[in-house]
Amino acid sequence: MTFSSISFIYLYLPLAIIIFRLTPAHRRVACLTLLSWCYYLLASVPAALILAANCLLDFVLLSFLELYLARCPDKPVGYLAFAAKAVVVQVLVMAYSHWSPGASLGGFVYTATLIGYLWDHSRGKAGYFRSFWDYALFTTFFAKSYLGPVVRYDRFVPQFSQLRSSATLISRGAVQFVIGLAKKAIIADGAVILYQELASLPVEEYTFFSAWMLVFAAAMAIFFTISAYGDMARGLCSIFSLEVPRVIYYPYQAKSVVECVSRINMPLYDLVVEIVSGSAERIRQLRRYRHADTRELIAVLAGVVVVGIWFDPVPQVLLWAGFLFLMVLAERYLYFWLFRYIPGLLQSAVTFGLFLFSLAPLVLPQFPNTGDLISVLLGFSAQRMISDETSYYLASNYLVILLSLLFFTSLADRLTGFLSKKFPVASEWVIAVFNGSLLILTTALLV
Repeated sequence: MTFSSISFIYLYLPLAIIIFRLTPAHRRVACLTLLSWCYYLLASVPAALILAANCLLDFVLLSFLELYLARCPDKPVGYLAFAAKAVVVQVLVMAYSHWSPGASLGGFVYTATLIGYLWDHSRGKAGYFRSFWDYALFTTFFAKSYLGPVVRYDRFVPQFSQLRSSATLISRGAVQFVIGLAKKAIIADGAVILYQELASLPVEEYTFFSAWMLVFAAAMAIFFTISAYGDMARGLCSIFSLEVPRVIYYPYQAKSVVECVSRINMPLYDLVVEIVSGSAERIRQLRRYRHADTRELIAVLAGVVVVGIWFDPVPQVLLWAGFLFLMVLAERYLYFWLFRYIPGLLQSAVTFGLFLFSLAPLVLPQFPNTGDLISVLLGFSAQRMISDETSYYLASNYLVILLSLLFFTSLADRLTGFLSKKFPVASEWVIAVFNGSLLILTTALLV
């Protein structure tokens, strides 16, 4: 069972909402935790067992960590040992998931959330968990099981004392969930199909246009998949009166490569950069290369690697990270000064082109063909601009391409916000009808 399955949309979710509304306020944290574990059981039994065991063990270990820190408050060994244990367990789970698909569901988000908690606790920004249910909901809430977001203690846990259920929250959350569901079923899945069709071509048959369409389809598949699950996560959290940060915010309209990568998974990237650089205040300046030193550039590399592994843990991710980081260094030390003299739209176009080019190590199933693809992308080996196969694939997926071009920037969001302010009543009716139609269309595609 996944968020985009019929059983989740029309059976599990309505039942979960009813149970949550009927539960007394002081029991709702435990209720949401149990509902989350039921979801994991229905989605993947191994994942449910691993998460439950990990959660129970880590809650006990946190008690021992508290005792250790009471005796040795100035020694960070306890935090480092706990974080190392979490990383080792996650690596083992990822290895096991090759034999048992689905076993790693929620695992990466759990590990990142735990490490973020340990970091915040070491900085005095998080307290100890006195309730197992609070810790379990903080780390295993099902809404953020797929692609996050990674939440922080000081912004997420205080909401547990104010859990409530209202028609307004349910309606608002349902709208956002349906938008994410439509992105997944209509655009993201279509972009994946286009990418798979283009990637199946022999590398010697790639033309200049088909090679660039390959990396474009991969970029759209990445963006709309993450955006879809991020919207669904925020929608589900809103239904249960919880607020979480955005996972992704239109990275392809960024004005630098670092800013582009940092927008792909903002909570995770910010956490990694904050831990490595040791400063939360420098993240925004670092994205635009203001006073960035060597340590902070290393933090950027760490952020790129972790974001890549989080999305797709394959060996090519390390090559992609290195390839992209070379672009970061070139941008930082060679030509970034030029950006102050060119319009913002052109800055975004250059950054988008560089990001597309950086995807070359990731997009082909056969790693040795990467060099040939790069050569075609640069126009060195392409014999033709476009082939008959490419024309056929583009004609078959023209609607996906058009929708991708319409919604991969924030233009649609800005237009919707403008109309909502100018015509609030009419826009509510239009949005209601639109989302109802969107749900019907998405359901038809999922059946």
